[in-house]
Amino acid sequence: MKKIILYFCTILIIIILPVCFTEIYLRIIGLGDPIIYDSNYVYGYAPKENQSKKRFKKSNVTINDVGLRSLYNWSDSKNKKKIVFFGDSVTYGGSYIDDKEIFSHLVCKNLNVDNYVCGNAGVNAYGIINMVYRSRYDNRIKDSDIKIFLIIPDDFYRGLQNSKTAHFYLNDKSYLFPAIFEAINFVATKYDINNFISKRDTTTKYNNQKELIDEAIKLLTSEFERLKSKNEKFLLFYSAGKNENNKIKNYILKKLKSDTNSNIIELNEILKDDMFEDSSHFNRKGHKFVSIKIAEEINSLINNY
Repeated sequence: MKKIILYFCTILIIIILPVCFTEIYLRIIGLGDPIIYDSNYVYGYAPKENQSKKRFKKSNVTINDVGLRSLYNWSDSKNKKKIVFFGDSVTYGGSYIDDKEIFSHLVCKNLNVDNYVCGNAGVNAYGIINMVYRSRYDNRIKDSDIKIFLIIPDDFYRGLQNSKTAHFYLNDKSYLFPAIFEAINFVATKYDINNFISKRDTTTKYNNQKELIDEAIKLLTSEFERLKSKNEKFLLFYSAGKNENNKIKNYILKKLKSDTNSNIIELNEILKDDMFEDSSHFNRKGHKFVSIKIAEEINSLINNY
């Protein structure tokens, strides 16, 4: 009997206790309660409505009643005009920055008028196609008064990203150790064994990257022409990120300027290296400075109407 008790105690110490401590640690750093997404045939995916999560660095991430990252519900803002921001993870802000510190929230704080509410339709891994189709077909946000597009070079050669992209959750299924399962999901997606076997890419011939960029620019241009035809207000911001002297990045910006009959506001004129979390994403300081610039442009746009 003593041997059996000793055996189970050993199992407890060797397996169960480390698992429990790992779960506790991962929950402390922000794992275990991820944002849940809906899939969509047209624009790929978007956050499910009505979520509030505490994530990394104790940052709050709130998704409102129309699937936008925002502290304000559209249904509670019927008497206010609405600004929607389209973009990828740079716009979304990441789960490591609080709702109140991302530029989409700060912009409305910096406007000269107080009858606007802001919502963030930026989503991790979005490309130009996702953004344009979300702008066109997400009927929940069709009542927006101003659309803001913030794009980066990577957006132009991602194609249409679907709900199987990256490590996004499409369900809120409960697990015994949710933080561990979220960590496993992230690692399993990022280091999928297929990437090292059947999906290990040895392509050496021309991969048509520039053609995909050209098609993305055509689509973006067509969306701007559509908005103009409906007399809808919009602004286009472009962030090249760090180390912007890159052949592909330079090609994209040159092509954008030549093909898009809209003003392109380049954020790298105000952004410094200490305003980036990495090569593309803004840190808190970056979000603050970007919000000031965007608010200035929106104030000008409002005053001209």
